[in-house]
Amino acid sequence: MLLPHNPNAFTRSPLDRAGHHRRDKAWLEAALHAPETQLVPFHRHQPFVMEEGGVAAPGWLNGAARSRIAPPDAILLFLGIDPNGAAYFALDIPDPAPLGDLGRFEDLRALGPRLSRDDLAILGPAKSIFEWHARNSYCANCATPTLIVEAGWRRDCPTCNAEHYPRIDPVCIMVPTFGEKVFLGRQRAWPRGMHSALAGFIEPGEAIEEAVARETLEEAGLKVREVRMHSTQPWPFPHSLMIGVLCEVEDDRETVDTTELESGRWFTREEAKLLIAAKHPDAWAPPQFAIAHQLLKTWSEE
Repeated sequence: MLLPHNPNAFTRSPLDRAGHHRRDKAWLEAALHAPETQLVPFHRHQPFVMEEGGVAAPGWLNGAARSRIAPPDAILLFLGIDPNGAAYFALDIPDPAPLGDLGRFEDLRALGPRLSRDDLAILGPAKSIFEWHARNSYCANCATPTLIVEAGWRRDCPTCNAEHYPRIDPVCIMVPTFGEKVFLGRQRAWPRGMHSALAGFIEPGEAIEEAVARETLEEAGLKVREVRMHSTQPWPFPHSLMIGVLCEVEDDRETVDTTELESGRWFTREEAKLLIAAKHPDAWAPPQFAIAHQLLKTWSEE
């Protein structure tokens, strides 16, 4: 549901997930044949897109296309309904050949900056769920092949009756600050000059604030004294929930763990503004659709 205060990509979906329809097979079947229904194919976890005049958009088809482009056992995911009552589905197809040259399949991360906010919020959950299905074909309890139920949102074991739901990996992501400076790290695999927020998975039995303090200390040797929540972002690569914070640290004497990061660097508030504007002479920040960009932007404007 639309929540206007969240600035992050993959949020503020225009769809009502309408979870009460997931168990209603008759309603789902009727929705698939409704003329206003929208269906987007995925292949190998990549969405089908079309581009015209340099503008990319999901390659929406009508629901009737399902039988023409995929076998009956292809995973069909009900995404929700829009404000006008139209149903939206995603379909995981094994072979892209039936679509011919209508469009192409493209990696969502690379595609992200070129899609609208609404498109990202709709496609993100589909990618996460298809990734989850690919990794959870068998019951974790007894190893029996599981069955897809609830319009793609659950898998059931026919042997031990275990119910399996899509997983979410909580991740804390933070920008440590000290006075008028902010600390950003970089990984070896990143493009030259890129610096970003610190991040790490939250461990079982750990509060968000505790995870922020632990990860900041482990990666940068900085001791956190205050944590301030900023926002969250579903991150479908493959199924993380990014929990963004701003954190103040006790001093600026960093000790970078080079097994975690290649290096780290302090930036002034004015430098942070240049990073956000892509005008810094020798460094740059993640793009707008990443929560790290929004964290840095908020701090630079305070």
